[in-house]
Amino acid sequence: MTTRYVPLILLAALFITGYTSSISAQVTLDQCIQWGLERNPSLQRITLEKQLDKPGAMAAWGQFLPSVYVGYGIDQSKYYSPTYVDADGRVVTLPYTVTTPDTTIVYEVPEGKRRNSSYFVSVEEILFDGGRNYLNLKNSSLANRSRHSNIEHERFVLRSEITRAFAQAIAAQRRLELAAKVVDQRRLQLRLAETRFETGSVTKRDVLQAEVDLGRALSDSLSTVLERRRTFEELNILVDLPLDTSYSFAELPQPFKPDWDVKALTADAVKSRGDLRSAELAVMTTHNDHLAAKGDYLPSLTASYFNSRSEKSGADAAYTLKPRNRYSEVGLNLRLTLFDRFTRSLKLQEAKVRNHQAKLSAFELDQNVRHQVRVASDQMISLYEQVQVAAQNSRWAEETLKFEQERYRLGSATVIELGAAQISFIQAKNDQIDLETQFYVALGELEMATGKVLR
Repeated sequence: MTTRYVPLILLAALFITGYTSSISAQVTLDQCIQWGLERNPSLQRITLEKQLDKPGAMAAWGQFLPSVYVGYGIDQSKYYSPTYVDADGRVVTLPYTVTTPDTTIVYEVPEGKRRNSSYFVSVEEILFDGGRNYLNLKNSSLANRSRHSNIEHERFVLRSEITRAFAQAIAAQRRLELAAKVVDQRRLQLRLAETRFETGSVTKRDVLQAEVDLGRALSDSLSTVLERRRTFEELNILVDLPLDTSYSFAELPQPFKPDWDVKALTADAVKSRGDLRSAELAVMTTHNDHLAAKGDYLPSLTASYFNSRSEKSGADAAYTLKPRNRYSEVGLNLRLTLFDRFTRSLKLQEAKVRNHQAKLSAFELDQNVRHQVRVASDQMISLYEQVQVAAQNSRWAEETLKFEQERYRLGSATVIELGAAQISFIQAKNDQIDLETQFYVALGELEMATGKVLR
């Protein structure tokens, strides 16, 4: 009578056991977090920015060192000039013959080849640039600190996401086990209905209703299988495991009563949150940019040194690495921009606006951090109380279901009463699973909000 449900059962078994790699040992939440911190591609991509620390610092310090350029060049030219302009303005074409009573002079067309060898060394040092190099050096240090703060914040964001995915995967597993238990109960209900129908205790309606209930239970079981697959894949993405990897979980501890001092948590969050520290560093950086923009109104002082050697020779002479012609130049240049079509004024105002914007962003984020800590803390306290009530309701619903099953077996209860007890039992169990999952999700969010590990 239940052969119509065999394809559903086989499909569920295929989802649960087929085409997956597995990890034999039980996996804990801390282990998943460790995997994620070590292997998550998004976190690794952000962590790569730390490689900019040393080059950035060297480039900032390098602005105080002179610029040095060297070069060596060779060239060859060929000329042929059959015309030229005489002093009287006439264009003379060569060859040109001048005849006098005594002699005849022929001016041939000048032509030939030339070669040139040369090298140079140029050194330039900025002695004063309105303080921009010094401020850039300070900003380089601030940029390094900001990168590390952002990476630290992303680590806590990832911890929260893994905690959420782990709790949801455990919830999906528990719902799958609950669905299997409900299928067994509905199958037992169908056997009881068939037995009672054969004895004449109930009508055919009870048997048909039992078959419908069993079909619904099998359908719900398939939904939980798909949910389990989805949650596993989401967790595997976060910890960088193959999508089809399957494993068993070490159960999370029972929800505990939060006893943290909210004021202390808020104070710790203001000090520890990486994104808030980064926002504060952005205020300092934009302040330095504002000062640098003011420095554009000051004169700049540059020292320079240039030395070169060259040598020109005929067509058949070899290029030389030791030219004899020498030229050198030493300079000290003071430059003050008197008018630049209001460009400096615009840059100064832009820097001032960015500094004010950074201050407002930091203030807004500070308020949000305080709010997030309060919300997550209050949510955990509320969820803890709800979990206690849900666990008690679940126990009562299970006892009620057993009582109604026994009554139905003895013929004292109707199929409607038994169905109501089953629905109440399923709802109570699902409520308990949902609330316990939400508790650990809230714990992950509180850790992210405070920037500290609280477990």
